[in-house]
Amino acid sequence: MFKRSTTFTKFGCISLALLGAVSFAASNPASAEEKKIKVAFVSGPLNDSFFPPLYQGAQDASKALGVDLNYIPIDEADIEASSARTMQAAIAQHPDVIVVGDFITNVVDPFIKQAVAAGIPVYVNQSGQDSWENVGAFGFVGQKGPDVGKVAAKKLQEAGSKKILCVINVPGNAYLQAICKGLAEEAKTLGVASINLELPTADSTDQGKVARDIGAFMQSHQGIDGIFTENAAVGTAATNAVDVAQMTGKVRVGTMEVSKVALQQIKDGKLLFLINEQPYLDGYYGVLFAYHYAKFGLAPVGVVSTGPSVVDKVNVDKISAVFDTYPNVIGSK
Repeated sequence: MFKRSTTFTKFGCISLALLGAVSFAASNPASAEEKKIKVAFVSGPLNDSFFPPLYQGAQDASKALGVDLNYIPIDEADIEASSARTMQAAIAQHPDVIVVGDFITNVVDPFIKQAVAAGIPVYVNQSGQDSWENVGAFGFVGQKGPDVGKVAAKKLQEAGSKKILCVINVPGNAYLQAICKGLAEEAKTLGVASINLELPTADSTDQGKVARDIGAFMQSHQGIDGIFTENAAVGTAATNAVDVAQMTGKVRVGTMEVSKVALQQIKDGKLLFLINEQPYLDGYYGVLFAYHYAKFGLAPVGVVSTGPSVVDKVNVDKISAVFDTYPNVIGSK
């Protein structure tokens, strides 16, 4: 088992050398004689449209590398308690590495420290960029929440929005809250107003209820002409709410994540843009970096960014072609 090292050379982005390492590792999986490296991967549920591509990436990497992967999903409806339970389960398995989505940092961070103290290296994935280094993890892959919000605010402002609604679909999720915070900060800089809506937990996975919640909020908060959501399904619900309010074309909508429906809505003019974290890369690199660290003691030092990557009318046809050719790599159905 390799301990955290401070002797690596820092870099700011994924290099050609790293991409070469991906190709090399994929073509040289663990031999049958070698003990398989065990990776416990704690992340989101597959009924949330963000996570199927992440899971696919993790599965593809584990098959290419001969990794024994155990994917442990949290329950977003009980996110704090399940974040604790899933980390306890991961530690109890004594894997070679834990990869974890640090969605609720005040809950997950103590367990990261516990795992590291027990000699289990931890790699933080998708959420937790601000705390991973302080709790002893050996790296982070994903995107920074405030950066997403800033891109969203700028895209909506450029399209003419003057009052933006930011919709948080998982209450208590610090990562999603950071996105709306980044949006609010950028909106203020741009001279644009912003306001948040945190959806009730009981409604967040029901598109009909989400559409009604957004519609009711728009009625009670006049002047909203831009909406940003943090989930492709919620983005679709937002466009439905705008349709019902007969405000299509007057209220611009953008969302995180890529889905088949969302891509078509960009083509139809219902969605202005998507912000893609490229979750397949979160999953693939999470397993890849865990494997390299457990086997060789090698890892990127610092943050490996997978987003924000913007999908809009400029590149939607190209993204759609990849989506159709490689299911579960670009986004969910």
